[in-house]
Amino acid sequence: MESVPLLRDIIILMGISIPISIVLTRAGLPTVVGFLVTGVIIGPYGFRLVTETNTVETLAQIGVVLLLFTIGLEFSAGRMLKIRREAVLGGGLQIALTVFFVWGLATIMGLKFQTALLLGFIISLSSSAIALKLLVDRGEVNSAHGNLSTGILLFQDISVVLMFMVVRGIGNLPVGLAGQLGGGAVTAIAKELGIALVAVFLIVLAVAYVVPKLFREVVKLRNREVFILTTVFVCLGTAWIASMAGVSLALGAFIAGLVISESEYANQIAADVLPMRDTFGSLFFISIGMMLDTGYLVAHLQWIALFTAAVFSTKALVLAAVGRVLRYPLRLSIVVGLNLAQIGEFSFILMKMGEDYGLMPPSLYQATHAVAVLGMAVTPFVFQRSAFAASSIGRLFRGKDSRAATDVPKTHLSNHVVIVGYGLNGRNLARVLKETGIEHLVMDINSDRVKKAKKDGHRASFGDSGHPEILKKAGMEKAKMLVVGITDPVSTRMTVKTARDLNPSVTIIVRTRYIDEVEELYRLGANEVIPEEFETSVEIFARVLKDYRVPGNIIQNQIDLVRGEGYAMLRNPSLSGERLARLASILETSVMDTYFVEKGSSVDGRTLGELDIRRATGGATVMAVVRKGKAHTNPKGDFSMAAGDMLVLLGSHAELDSAMKILNSLKA
Repeated sequence: MESVPLLRDIIILMGISIPISIVLTRAGLPTVVGFLVTGVIIGPYGFRLVTETNTVETLAQIGVVLLLFTIGLEFSAGRMLKIRREAVLGGGLQIALTVFFVWGLATIMGLKFQTALLLGFIISLSSSAIALKLLVDRGEVNSAHGNLSTGILLFQDISVVLMFMVVRGIGNLPVGLAGQLGGGAVTAIAKELGIALVAVFLIVLAVAYVVPKLFREVVKLRNREVFILTTVFVCLGTAWIASMAGVSLALGAFIAGLVISESEYANQIAADVLPMRDTFGSLFFISIGMMLDTGYLVAHLQWIALFTAAVFSTKALVLAAVGRVLRYPLRLSIVVGLNLAQIGEFSFILMKMGEDYGLMPPSLYQATHAVAVLGMAVTPFVFQRSAFAASSIGRLFRGKDSRAATDVPKTHLSNHVVIVGYGLNGRNLARVLKETGIEHLVMDINSDRVKKAKKDGHRASFGDSGHPEILKKAGMEKAKMLVVGITDPVSTRMTVKTARDLNPSVTIIVRTRYIDEVEELYRLGANEVIPEEFETSVEIFARVLKDYRVPGNIIQNQIDLVRGEGYAMLRNPSLSGERLARLASILETSVMDTYFVEKGSSVDGRTLGELDIRRATGGATVMAVVRKGKAHTNPKGDFSMAAGDMLVLLGSHAELDSAMKILNSLKA
């Protein structure tokens, strides 16, 4: 009987992780937490169900390589430009402040320079895997705080590469320079970084020159298996070459992904690598749980809990301060701070490097490891309550925010429209209002959008629309209408409630993402709520009906019916089907459509008698012909068609459909 220990271990960890992940997913928690729990259960500090721990860690390293490879694929100059302010300024400031604060505190507590700096790196990183997954699941990735969070996480992911190089540099310092900050230590670090940078430069040149040519030849084969094999070869091969040159595996994979990201094959490569990345990535999180010393955790639970609270508090305060520097409202800054307060997945790689280089004592390694795992585990719960906590904290500082609101100029408009959010919907509405001469004011918490609105010729101001003082400055008490088009559900609800309190007679129209938010917004005072997913379904069925040549007025009748009765059903699901059927039958009694005579069509030059639409369709009638803006009603049989004419037809649904088929068949 064959015995394959690794196969047995993989079956065990998959068999345990799957049911745990199912339970946690149904509870609304990310699968990452399930993988961590699985690792704790099967690891050497749990029930010791897995024996080949070193092999599992090796497979987990492949997951890290694939993860950094896909990060390199997703990173591009275009993406960075969209959130450059949040990423470069916000992310850079967050990392610098966190590292400096942790390094200074650790140095005061007696840790040597290298260890203190490494600890700063470890704590400065947040979990992209968990935070982005939760933002996407909650539909908040494109919200204001979602943009700031994404920008900071993106910059952190890029900074990991430099951190690896620095840790390698300080890890290779001569023993005599340990703990020193003098010229010798700086020279040694600079030397290591210089060698790494030269190696990176050479690898970039080689990959940029060889890889595109290789993929061009592979694509010609039209063989998916060879394409996938080539992708894995490039990813792992570049990582291996990088490690041989003295650079980390992860950095080599990131370089490969970064070079390929600008090629025409990037999307297909990312699609092919994604399943492998997720599979091996799950092993990475399981291995993290396996390395958690539960005995140490229980024995030092009080100190680890304090350490975890200190890490969360420090990062939350730093991130909130960064948000305020970027002129984000206090509430949103606190939300970002709480959501990104955990230690990230790449921190475990830094911990392992620190352990290998002797930079982290065993006790500090286990304590930091435990804090990171606990932080990841509680993050989903923090996400669920961060908005409420931020609102509560924001109310304590309402006086400070009110003073800040004095910087916003007060408008003298009245009977105007206040547009909250200068995204796609806000821009289109503002443009139409401008062209029709209707007074309006744009509000946004993104300073770049405010500048764009002013450049487009609109009155615009920066501010949090959920703040009463800001809405007063926007003239809400005299406004005729408020249109809310932002993606932050918490801010949307606060804005609606505040606006209704300030002006009971204002008309409030809200765009929301999901149907389940409709009832709450109506309760808070909205007059009209337009859920995006509902409107998307309307647009889809309208296009389907149009492609099947269903008359235009029938499509519009159905749209009006679904919108009118559909929104009512969202608020009152008990609406009877009999009422819907009755309304539909009334609408269908009057059916009309139009047909445009194109130049070169066989209809051009024919008379109505020759076409004989009524007889051919069994009842459809040409009621009028519109020519050069003039309507010729009840045209006779000798009326001759000409290019540019518009035929107005009346009949049943089936008759009009038949008429359109006849007219279209006459096209030259």
